[in-house]
Amino acid sequence: MKIQFLSALCVSAMLYGCAGSKPGPAASGANTMDVSIDLVNVQSDRVRVTVTPPAQSEETATYNFPKIIPGTYAIADYGRYISNIEAFDKKGKPLRITRTDSNTVSITPGRKLARLSYLVDDTFDTEKESDTFSETGNTIFSPAGTNIDAGKHFLLNMAGFVGYFSGQTETPYRITVNHPETLYGTTALVDSDDDARRDVFTLARYPDVIDNPVMYAAPDTSAFKVDGMEVLIGVYSPRGNVRASALRPDVEKMMRAQKKFLGKINDTPKYAVLTYISSGAANDAKGIGALEHNASTTAVFRDPMKSKDLIHVISHEFFHTLAPLKVHSKEIHYFDFNNPKMSQHLWFYEGVTEYFSNLFQVNQGLIGADVFYDLMAKKVANSRDYQDDLSFTEMSRNVLDPKIKPQYPNVYEKGALIAMCLDIVIREQSKGQRGLLWLMGELSAKFGPQKPFDDAELIPVITQIAGPEAGAFLDKHVVAGEPIVYEDFLAKVGLKKEPVPFPEPVVFMRDSVIYIKPDPSRTHVLADMPDDANQFYKALGIQNNDVFLEFNGVPIDPTNLSSIVFLGYDLDEGSPITVKVKRNGQDLELKGAVKLNYADGDGFRFRDESKQSLNQAWLKN
Repeated sequence: MKIQFLSALCVSAMLYGCAGSKPGPAASGANTMDVSIDLVNVQSDRVRVTVTPPAQSEETATYNFPKIIPGTYAIADYGRYISNIEAFDKKGKPLRITRTDSNTVSITPGRKLARLSYLVDDTFDTEKESDTFSETGNTIFSPAGTNIDAGKHFLLNMAGFVGYFSGQTETPYRITVNHPETLYGTTALVDSDDDARRDVFTLARYPDVIDNPVMYAAPDTSAFKVDGMEVLIGVYSPRGNVRASALRPDVEKMMRAQKKFLGKINDTPKYAVLTYISSGAANDAKGIGALEHNASTTAVFRDPMKSKDLIHVISHEFFHTLAPLKVHSKEIHYFDFNNPKMSQHLWFYEGVTEYFSNLFQVNQGLIGADVFYDLMAKKVANSRDYQDDLSFTEMSRNVLDPKIKPQYPNVYEKGALIAMCLDIVIREQSKGQRGLLWLMGELSAKFGPQKPFDDAELIPVITQIAGPEAGAFLDKHVVAGEPIVYEDFLAKVGLKKEPVPFPEPVVFMRDSVIYIKPDPSRTHVLADMPDDANQFYKALGIQNNDVFLEFNGVPIDPTNLSSIVFLGYDLDEGSPITVKVKRNGQDLELKGAVKLNYADGDGFRFRDESKQSLNQAWLKN
């Protein structure tokens, strides 16, 4: 899962995650859980779901909605969006319903249950910005959430629509989705029904249901094949500023590089990318980023969105086909959706994945070595925002504890740095012949999708395969939590710590100086120029008190300051830019190239020629 949080005038960290287990063969018959989802007759922004279960043997049948799903590392309580629950016997007679908590529904007598029906509300409408990983937050991360926009768009993360009966997560499911003929379903699943108004999906068990989202929208898709893997991109962009066909070239280039980097380790047959472009409005998605599934990714971005935004998240999410798909613990394989026991190895699932998402780019020539070093240096700086002496295994095991939850984002900062150092340790001990990718191949061969490991055995197994130095590093810095001196490890591959200029992340800010302000009526946003140091303003000719109207074609919303900050976030030096302003009552269109401000920070550069061979083995082998 990748998340970007934007507060009023600051940009915070990016996070990631994963979900699910590899689907097995689907089944059907009397034992099947039949679920019907009606996207045609939407009732007050709510969708009707009807469940026809197999015969229940207990006096009380218990139907559950997930409290949490794999890879999100935060309590969701999807059941709080469920209402109007009704249960009936074969003759249509109502049965007794009791809700013991927001996620649990008890039906008596359970043996007579023939049909269950309820309404589903969506999560996008109620999201609170920057709330997902706060200590008291309960907002569902947007790519794990649901959207209901009748006749236009539906995001079906199935955890928000479909539950399971206690003790029956291995029951096969048949899900029928009735939808407007004008909407197309983007998914990695195969529709077994020819009707243009109905899709039928069969899945072997409940974890596979959760692992396969579907997005319905007017058709805007693009498909291509990479070494036998089919890739499908589906986009919903209300303003029409983003098209799947425009995203495809860069995504295809990136995925070809990833497949080449992974080699035989990756054997994914089909991969779907579900992309939603949020307006950033009060009732729209705010959790910008993506949630990984084994054969798909749900991604949420704000308009304007560029292909590089999607590449940033997919470059992480696709590597989850290694961990946890091929290598994972029993806590993930037998995930308990309502009483979860969390694995202690988030450094492995998220940290290794995030590290590879950066390493493959320099390995395949998509970026230069200095750019890669800068990416790692930023992670060192970002990791300082968290408790550096906290045991990562303890943090992972207790990540749902409200006091620990705010430490979770560090898995994508320090977690990636742990993976980097482990890679360097293995390279040094093998004289450059082996590295972390080699280790992942060995672990994949030892375990695999259907052979989970015991949480306690991962580090001993790594020690056995990669050597005692690798095990000692993990025991010292992951289990015991001793802070890492990154300069010492990077020196092994010839890098030296030194000042490096880094671009300021937001063009409306420089250090503590803010370059925008509201007008007295607070109905417009103006350029504010307390000094002449803003290079972005100078390059475009923006003047003090210019009224901002549009930013690269996106209208400015003066009531939503964070959305304005977002428009000026993570721009590329030299990229084309168009800003519309009102100056002295006249509308002007200012065009030019992005010019950024830079500030020195701690970075790394290759300075030790005696380490050239090991450096190249690290970056290129």
